[in-house]
Amino acid sequence: MRLFAALGPGDIVAAHRAQMRGEPILSETSIIFSGQLFAYCRERGIETLALSRNPRSDDLRDGALRIENRPRRFDGRGIRYHVASVRYALYLAWRARRFGADIAIIDSGSAHYFALAVFGLLGIPVAVNFHNTLWPNGFEPQGRGARLIRWLDGAFFRNVAVGAVGCSPECARQVQQLAGYALPFFEYRAQFRSDGFSPLQRDHGINPFRVLFVGRVERSKGALDMALMAERLRAKSHRPIVFEICGDGGALSELKSIVDAKGLGDIVHVRGRLARPELLEVYRRAHAVIVPTRGDFCEGLPLVCAEAVLSGLPLVTSRVSNAIPVLGAAIVEAQPENIDSYVRAILSLADDQKAYARAADACPALAQQFLDRSQSYPAAIDRLIAHAFPKWTALASWDPVFAPIA
Repeated sequence: MRLFAALGPGDIVAAHRAQMRGEPILSETSIIFSGQLFAYCRERGIETLALSRNPRSDDLRDGALRIENRPRRFDGRGIRYHVASVRYALYLAWRARRFGADIAIIDSGSAHYFALAVFGLLGIPVAVNFHNTLWPNGFEPQGRGARLIRWLDGAFFRNVAVGAVGCSPECARQVQQLAGYALPFFEYRAQFRSDGFSPLQRDHGINPFRVLFVGRVERSKGALDMALMAERLRAKSHRPIVFEICGDGGALSELKSIVDAKGLGDIVHVRGRLARPELLEVYRRAHAVIVPTRGDFCEGLPLVCAEAVLSGLPLVTSRVSNAIPVLGAAIVEAQPENIDSYVRAILSLADDQKAYARAADACPALAQQFLDRSQSYPAAIDRLIAHAFPKWTALASWDPVFAPIA
């Protein structure tokens, strides 16, 4: 079996070199997806060519694994962007054909889905791995161009793709909507090492009540909205409520400027990006986690949602995060892009100890899916390959795959 995989923007070459040396990857709290894939392919004896679109060109050969960073250059916007996306799909198909791939699995965001039909023309079964949805939940684009692309993508999923894997029920719902509910879809959950997380329930009465944000500091992720939430909570809450913001991104300097201009430095602490040990320490002192993604970002299921329940922390989020069907009992739901709704949700946790305890008590059982290797990304790929190749025997145990990386 030969597998061609087009992965995301991460530096998969540097990450694999670190794993070969036995070094922990401290930039991530989860078990990285590329590491899971390579461990699976090694265990199953699958010859693999994996490409990332990381801007740092590099390559590595490790036995049957060929791992490459190959930058993707999408030029400009509008028609130039679409042409470049199609061109990249052609490049991926060319690399897969040269490699002699028996199957190709392409990460969402790599290229236009309809352009992946070229794999079918070359006789290579192709599937898509959905780390993100096709559109933000509840915010399906209605423009003429967007409708045309969805129609073309639907034709690809109905007539060419052999299946798909993805990280949330919403990913499955959307692709099945385009595919006419005929496409095999295999769901998975991000996987974690349990060490370092502290799932014991926090003392609700300790002040300040700490709300934690972890992720990319971007406007689309709701990072700037939290300054407004903090300002309104200061006026409404009878107890101090503090936001701790961990991450970096394009809106980091703007967020700091808003915090300074509004005099919120005592209740909005911008920590920047933290390594795993420091981030786990922030989780240990938090009371709740917030995921305020706006309606212009295609979430799949944010890793921070898993980290919250692993840490025993209730979540405040909206449907846009796609976490509600998976972690509903631990969530206080807010309305997307509605500052006052988020404020009410946070106050409901800060002011009502019983409501807080109910959400926190739900976390341990919900956390198990992120430690269950039979629900992992490799397990979904294994089921996908077994569907595409009926003679393929699915793995009975996932311990040999995860032992070296977990």
